[in-house]
Amino acid sequence: MYAVFFLLLTACNKDSDPPPAHIDKNRLLNINKYLANKDMDVMRHFVKRKSWRMSLSDDGYFYELFNKGEQPGITDKQLVTYDCSIALLDGTLCYEVKNKSFVVGRSEEIYGLHRAIKFLGKGGKARFIFPPHLAYGVLGDFDKIPPRTILLYNVHVTEVK
Repeated sequence: MYAVFFLLLTACNKDSDPPPAHIDKNRLLNINKYLANKDMDVMRHFVKRKSWRMSLSDDGYFYELFNKGEQPGITDKQLVTYDCSIALLDGTLCYEVKNKSFVVGRSEEIYGLHRAIKFLGKGGKARFIFPPHLAYGVLGDFDKIPPRTILLYNVHVTEVK
């Protein structure tokens, strides 16, 4: 018993080894590039298998616009209200969102949605596939979206102010 107590005390000692002073940034960049390329391969294969007519954005997500809506071209600082379903590529529904609002470029929505919503206007409908780095990243959302997950969004913009 005393041995366990001693080990716990020494494990919490402030004199423990400091974290490494140098992180190999090139190695981390290479890992990131590898994962991004793998995600892109998965998304391309998924789109091809579904025979969807999707385009690839400059930001690295796929999109298909069903209806651009009235006055497409939403901009930063506009308040957008939308309905949306969020699913995994295996079809598992994560969330069904109704009447949710966010300020483009200024709120907690995923980065990919801030970018993609700009294709649309009021009444616009689209499908988006976001890689992890444009969605919930390496951690997921700690609820229904697992870490490093590619997500399928079906979006309908109901209001733009």
